[in-house]
Amino acid sequence: MEILLLLKDITIFAGEMDNDNNTSGYIMDSFEGIERMFTDVEILSTSEMNIVAKAKRYGRWWLLKGLQKEKAQETAYQQRLRKEFDLMMQLQHPNIVSVVGLEKVEGLGVCIVMEYVDGMTLKEWIVTSPELTRKRKIASELIDVVGYLHSKGIVHRDLKPENILISRNGEYLKLIDFGLADSDSYAVLKQPAGTSGYMSPEQKVTAVADVRNDIYSLGVIFSEMGIGYTSIINRCKLPIDKRYQSIAELENDFSNKATQKRRYLLFVAVVVFGVIAGIWGYSVSKQEQENIAIDNGKAFVDKRMDDTGISEFLDSLSSMKYYNPLFVERLNDGMTAVDDYIEQIKSDFTEDELDRIREVLLFHQGERQRAWATKYNQIKEAYDREVMQGD
Repeated sequence: MEILLLLKDITIFAGEMDNDNNTSGYIMDSFEGIERMFTDVEILSTSEMNIVAKAKRYGRWWLLKGLQKEKAQETAYQQRLRKEFDLMMQLQHPNIVSVVGLEKVEGLGVCIVMEYVDGMTLKEWIVTSPELTRKRKIASELIDVVGYLHSKGIVHRDLKPENILISRNGEYLKLIDFGLADSDSYAVLKQPAGTSGYMSPEQKVTAVADVRNDIYSLGVIFSEMGIGYTSIINRCKLPIDKRYQSIAELENDFSNKATQKRRYLLFVAVVVFGVIAGIWGYSVSKQEQENIAIDNGKAFVDKRMDDTGISEFLDSLSSMKYYNPLFVERLNDGMTAVDDYIEQIKSDFTEDELDRIREVLLFHQGERQRAWATKYNQIKEAYDREVMQGD
């Protein structure tokens, strides 16, 4: 009875809002119940082994991955589904589809329950002809998430455009389908695996998962995306002993390529600025030149600091358990920004003028570093408390 009265009150409240343009709220004429069971089940895809569906529960869409009925009773397929679930439960990264459980769903059997991502596959996204900067952003996200996998001792082994989603809202990457993924900690399902055209040559003949298998696949994917950086792509696809030996090496080259491009554009901007300054002659005072140099320097420092990816790393770092040693390398790269900029402009200013510019830029850079330190310390303190409580 109390529930019925509550529903009646909600309906009346919604009706009252309809008559008051100044009141914020939902516009509805009925209350939609939130079911505990999965409803509105819709099959999205099927394969020889799996069935993938989306379904609604608690007012939210979920993705369900189970086995075809004829495979569901076979131990090998049950082990593979369980292994995929176990591996994914270890992962916590903004670019990996999150898993919440392994449940028996009416009509589908035992299913991995995952977040539902409204988006398109990377293959479909490429067809939309995105700009080069957007493609390189997605490539950077892919390198980062694969590096995270490898830091957890996991090799995906089936990286391909169909297993990479690009969200419609925000255009961010989500890595999916860990059905062929493997880790040294597992003793089951050790056999060659992958998708023809994307798996490395050695994957076809060996059951041992190797991080360099994924690096080969990245090279093929980047080539199809058309991100440029031909030398990086070619090295990814070399024989296993000659290609990148780790994601850290690949990420370093990728970042350097992007930095070289930005430096070139900055050089062009400086040259253009120099030409314009020459035309203006002495109409611009020395003080104004200093102010312009400081503004350009702040933009240069901000860009370099943003390129480290530390802000995004700290925002996604939920625990020191997932701390990446590359943090220090990226931090050091950001630290050199002021010196690099001063080196570029030193011929245009006296030593005193350069000292004034450097002082302003170091203070500006320090503000960013203090913000990073605050975030880092908060995460570390929370982690230390957890460790102490665990002891």
